[in-house]
Amino acid sequence: MTNRTICLLVFCSGFLALQGCLSSSTGFENIRVLLDSNADTIVLKGETGSKLLVSPRLQGRIMTAKVGSVESTGLVPQKTISEGEIHEHFNNFGGIDRFWIGPEAGQYGVYFPKGAKELTRDNWQVPASFDKGAFEVIEKTERKVQLRKKIDVTNLLGVEFETMVTREIGLIPSASLGAELGIKLPAGVSYIGCYSDNQLTNTGNDWDPKSGLIGIWILGMFNASDQAAVIAPFKSADDGKAAYNDDYFGKVEDSRLKVIGQSVIFRGDARKVSKFGLSQGRTTGLAGSFDFGRNLLTVVRFSVPQTMERYGNSTWHVTQENPYSGDAFQSYNNGDDKSPDGLAQDAFFELESASPVRPLRKGENISHRHATYHFQGPRKELDKLAAKLLGVSLEEVQAAMWPASS
Repeated sequence: MTNRTICLLVFCSGFLALQGCLSSSTGFENIRVLLDSNADTIVLKGETGSKLLVSPRLQGRIMTAKVGSVESTGLVPQKTISEGEIHEHFNNFGGIDRFWIGPEAGQYGVYFPKGAKELTRDNWQVPASFDKGAFEVIEKTERKVQLRKKIDVTNLLGVEFETMVTREIGLIPSASLGAELGIKLPAGVSYIGCYSDNQLTNTGNDWDPKSGLIGIWILGMFNASDQAAVIAPFKSADDGKAAYNDDYFGKVEDSRLKVIGQSVIFRGDARKVSKFGLSQGRTTGLAGSFDFGRNLLTVVRFSVPQTMERYGNSTWHVTQENPYSGDAFQSYNNGDDKSPDGLAQDAFFELESASPVRPLRKGENISHRHATYHFQGPRKELDKLAAKLLGVSLEEVQAAMWPASS
């Protein structure tokens, strides 16, 4: 038995013991060994010991990051990864940035079989073209990696889409935070930032809005916690409509979603399936989360066009009245109704962003950038960053979501 095998066995037993925990982080190097044994890894080294882990074999995902005292910011489901691509509906391999195609549901959705009369968990299916199979590595350096994969999907109406997808994944140094977020890294705060630049090219027939359009959908799975909250700032509007959309799996309970000033606050505890979104006109192009137990601030920044465009609608209705009124930002919280405490085995919440959908001709493409920034350190400094970037103080968030502990 090799030293590498011994390390893997120790890691696996420890990880399995933590499956019921909300924030089951383990050592970054142990995660790397696990993935090397079941898939592959590319490690990009950031500043002051921070690291980023990418797996081309697992659909080109950014798997997780190490920052400060936090060994793993992303969900890395050991059991699913070790089992491989065998699951019927979704091979949940986790990751803080994975590539999907939207919309999910409706007459133009690509996650349900052709002609489906109802949309349920039983007939929901992630298209195999991006649920299985590796992304090809085109180029790799110390700070970035370029990937590509041919991806084809079919919508509920039976319309087929042929595409070529390319992804560039790289680090964002702290020296770039001024240009990226308009901030300077505070003293004593550990940091890692990364991005994915994604391009979807039509390689088949021209796309027609009357028969459906598709676009890029980037999703990040983060370790859930009973002390974690999603924070999504939004713009004011005089249209009389609610600032957010929670018409995905039914209205979100008031105790789980609140509005403070110009920000939506949402629980990231993996104890109740729920979701909300912000439209192109309402999102600021920034969102994030804070884990009070680990003093971990996460911020995502994503592309939002200056002019109004179509967005695929992912609400679960067979026929949507407005199929191009979807959201640019979404956040999903996992859960399990069959569990006594509601806690899902895969304890995660998601920060998601989407590109517009466009009637591309053959050879045309659409691009979308999604960046993730992690800050870990003193609460005082993180509070300042949260107030500046997400529009609300951490004290306000804590008082609203956990009034007994504030």
